[in-house]
Amino acid sequence: MNTRTPRRLAVVGVALSALVLAGCSSAASSEESSAFVIVTAAQPPSFSYETSATGYEAGEFWANTGATLIRNPYVEGEGDLSASQDLFGFEPLLAESYEVSEDRLTYTFHLDPDATSVAGNTITADDVLFSIKRKFETPTSVVPFVSAPALTDPDAQVTVIDESTVSITISDPGYGFTLLSMLANQPYNIYDSTVLLEHATDDDPYAVEWSETNASYGFGAYELTDYTPGEQMVYTANPGYVLGEPEITTIVQRVVPDAGQRANLVRSGDAQIATQLRPADQADLAEGGAAQIFTVPTNAYVYIPLLTTAEPFDDPEVRRAFSMAIPYDDIIDDVYRGRLDPVDSILSEDAPGYDGEGLAAPEHDPAGAQEILEAAGYTEPVEFTLTVNSAVPDLEETAVLIQSAAADAGFDVTVDSVNSAVFQEGLAAKTFQASMGRDYAIVQSPPYVLALFYTPGSPLNWPNYETPEFSAALAEGNAVGDPLTPEAGAWWNEAQRILQTDLPTIYVGYVQPLNAFANDVGGYVFRTDNVIDYSQLTRETE
Repeated sequence: MNTRTPRRLAVVGVALSALVLAGCSSAASSEESSAFVIVTAAQPPSFSYETSATGYEAGEFWANTGATLIRNPYVEGEGDLSASQDLFGFEPLLAESYEVSEDRLTYTFHLDPDATSVAGNTITADDVLFSIKRKFETPTSVVPFVSAPALTDPDAQVTVIDESTVSITISDPGYGFTLLSMLANQPYNIYDSTVLLEHATDDDPYAVEWSETNASYGFGAYELTDYTPGEQMVYTANPGYVLGEPEITTIVQRVVPDAGQRANLVRSGDAQIATQLRPADQADLAEGGAAQIFTVPTNAYVYIPLLTTAEPFDDPEVRRAFSMAIPYDDIIDDVYRGRLDPVDSILSEDAPGYDGEGLAAPEHDPAGAQEILEAAGYTEPVEFTLTVNSAVPDLEETAVLIQSAAADAGFDVTVDSVNSAVFQEGLAAKTFQASMGRDYAIVQSPPYVLALFYTPGSPLNWPNYETPEFSAALAEGNAVGDPLTPEAGAWWNEAQRILQTDLPTIYVGYVQPLNAFANDVGGYVFRTDNVIDYSQLTRETE
């Protein structure tokens, strides 16, 4: 039996078009003058996970307005980091407790009667079933692709036992760790079905269209109570949040497009947190003691998905040559000021059973890149467009370095900088020859991480990559049972070797969080979704 730890976690340390929100005033509340201010580069493209699952701003919205049945516990961090997650343990959240059957095939969750949505409704088993069915039955949802093989058919696997009890069954006990890891993270936020059903239609039975522009249907720590497109979002604490009302009751998230201005707002005390900064701005803030900059056990990487089904990257030799054209050391030193590390594995080396044999980070070798292109018959520079998100300044700087260095390796690169909404749309449509982003696997179960961006047909398969050998390695690893054993680890290693040979994606480096916290702010928790948990923030007062 798994039961909840104390309700209020003590954190140690230093710290689209115009959308309309029903019930939200257009004017800022009188409390805003003393509110906690966060400055960011953009806003979520919508408020529906099933139609807009990616992007930093969207992730931070769902992390703070939503909640899951269970979560990875927060544990005290090292150094100046307040806390981080225990990725291999789980504790109840919206569930008061849960238990696992003797055959390890059935997981039964007993819901907390004190868990209340922002609309004031107590969580029920019907909410859980409705939420999971919505995730699977919305055509644009990524959840079916990222959930297989652990969860594939909610009608058969999710059972409402009574109003406050629900069970989930799996076909193989080896899927248990991945199931729990998924249930503990954003893809499995539970929704208030009472609210959503009020806005459902015959054509939209899960109110997905309504929720794209209306945000008040979650069980999270905060409700979005005011929204001005392109300008700001106001979050108000949910008094019915299952872990108790957060200490910071009002958070104003303001859009400030210029990264340097965001940094200066923290420096001046006009903002408590700035996100999506340039590493140079972080370094200046840290050196002057003007803000806190954290170093964490990051799982976020800068990466370049290459469209493998269209020229020029349908040729694996071109992909291989381009990986050698990238000036990794210059990017680490000049753009990231040392806050970027080479990627030799996309899996956590701390995971039990990890096998890193034969894996290596890519290296800069322009002469070698030219030799590969010449041997493959390319007599003229290989032309392509590298698309980047203008809301992420470090990526624009990195793209310029790559453009220059790649010219010496036989490539003619055009850099196209687009806004966040256009970038996310292009990724989903798979229209970019190459794109550069910062991303991560929220769920850290090895088979989930490996399949996340490479499941055939998935909208998250940015490179449109598919090969039987990679799929077979994943299947063999899943067949082992426990994904955290050395036997399974050998198959995860085989899958990574295939990726490093085929290069559908070039992993430039692991990147530290590009945010800054005012010196009087505490409670920063590093999470695998790389966003800030507002419910844990504290602020020193005189």
